[in-house]
Amino acid sequence: MPPQIIDVIPAVMVLTTLGTIFLVGMKMRLSAKLQLQKGSKSEEVERLADAVDGLHEEVRMLREEYTELHERMDFAERMLSSGQPRRALGEQASTPS
Repeated sequence: MPPQIIDVIPAVMVLTTLGTIFLVGMKMRLSAKLQLQKGSKSEEVERLADAVDGLHEEVRMLREEYTELHERMDFAERMLSSGQPRRALGEQASTPS
């Protein structure tokens, strides 16, 4: 081999090693960044899922309250149409306290 090539081989090896170290470092940094993004996205998805569950529970409670109010309204309408509350109010008003 010519002596000029032998003098260049260490420089090429050093540059190749530095390039490899740089590329491995960049890959590690990129994978860490992606992992952080993935972790924050999963936390955000979990937070949103909890919020949706809370809204489902609130809607369920509102439906129960609506059903109860509807039953009370039906009862009051039946009572008013039968005339019973008028008699009950009239009896209470005429009774001395």
